[in-house]
Amino acid sequence: MIPSDSEKTFRRLFDEHFHQLVFSAFRFLNDYDQARDIVQDVYVKVWQNYGEIRHVSDLKGYLYRAVRNSSMNFLKHVKVREKFVADFRNSGTSETQSPQDSLTEEEMKKRVHQAVSKLPGTWREAFVYSKYDNLKYQEIAQEMNISQKTVEKYISRALQFLREELKDLIIAGIFILELFFNK
Repeated sequence: MIPSDSEKTFRRLFDEHFHQLVFSAFRFLNDYDQARDIVQDVYVKVWQNYGEIRHVSDLKGYLYRAVRNSSMNFLKHVKVREKFVADFRNSGTSETQSPQDSLTEEEMKKRVHQAVSKLPGTWREAFVYSKYDNLKYQEIAQEMNISQKTVEKYISRALQFLREELKDLIIAGIFILELFFNK
């Protein structure tokens, strides 16, 4: 099979810039593995949206901005996660419960995944794109070929459903956030 022009261009972009982009992400993150993951994710998104991106005049600049933004988003998520974990530890709740009374983190993650799997198909798809794949509503709308308002409606309904489904969990909000930020 002969590679198309877009494959050749993409391969060239990858070969020429991958290591520099990893170094750029590393400057923000101080974690080589995470830097590689972020750069790989950026390249995956570029490939998935190549039809729209190929018209960008400065692809190198686009890649660097995307890596920087992804790195900053990752750091923001880490800070939020750390704050919730610290707040939880400082709340004293964990000291008043016996281990038998509280669910383990794995059990809670399992419950969240089960609840997400109960969502109706389009709600679940929009929710997964948003919370697991970190796509913006506009990107989700394009991916699902629906309006941005419909995406907002699906995610809002999915969150309502999940709140109801997981209401018996003592600190579901903290663990749900930790699930989404623990990547």
